Amino acid sequence: MALIQSTLNMIRPTAGTWRVVLSRWMLYVSVTLPGLAALTIHLRQTVGLRPWFQGLEPPLDVLSLKFLLAELSGGLPILVLGALIIWVLQLVWLAGSVQILDTSKNDLPRKIFANGWSYLGRFVRIAVFAIIMILLLHLALKFAFNSLATRAELEDWTVQQSFFDLVFWRAVLSFVALTLVGTCAFWARVITAADNRRKLRRLPLMLMRLFLHRPVSALIFQFSTITVVLFVQGVALWTWRQSAGGLAWLVLWALLLLIASWIWQVRIRAALAIWRLEDIREERD
Repeated sequence: MALIQSTLNMIRPTAGTWRVVLSRWMLYVSVTLPGLAALTIHLRQTVGLRPWFQGLEPPLDVLSLKFLLAELSGGLPILVLGALIIWVLQLVWLAGSVQILDTSKNDLPRKIFANGWSYLGRFVRIAVFAIIMILLLHLALKFAFNSLATRAELEDWTVQQSFFDLVFWRAVLSFVALTLVGTCAFWARVITAADNRRKLRRLPLMLMRLFLHRPVSALIFQFSTITVVLFVQGVALWTWRQSAGGLAWLVLWALLLLIASWIWQVRIRAALAIWRLEDIREERD
């Protein structure tokens, strides 16, 4: 019953819920639409003039999709700039959303982005540490699977064995490693914003203690929800590939982004509820 009640509390909207959800949805839409428009113009001026593209109808086959992705290299600056803008604004949004959804800070102005800008520098420092961890995990996986590839060649593994045991499992473990690092970075940012921490050196030890005390709610739940968000975004990309475009796809795309935004506020509220428990708190720096 306690688990069901906690779940219902996370689903039930509270003060600031819709402000947080709609602000993230508007962030997604307002930043990605100009990028998509610019990228569409770029593709029309490149792919649209290629002989192999003439007469093609969606959904594109795998070969045509590879050709299409190859043409994106010319529009790479647009993609990089759009991704950077989204990333920065997302960090600011997360910090401001923690302030809005934290019931102990009701005295703060109800302005998400205005409240979040002061945390950007600290959040970027957390991102640098996360990137270092990702690089270390990437090198570890690369070393391990290169060793397995050598063993597969010496032992004459079949093509099916090589694909499943090497390619598939490397992709799965890479996804798990990236998602775990993302979960740790999310928790580090929530704790920083919730406690207004200026010093971040103790965060790794605090995260370890948090995961040991609350492995299901703090680690597995957050890992699962971020996986769902990534899955929703993957569904959006797949739907785009399988559709002929038009208003129906735009409506579905907007709905999927709204679902992802709702899941994000659930993650924040759940994290705040866990972090406020007395048995895992410590004195601020």
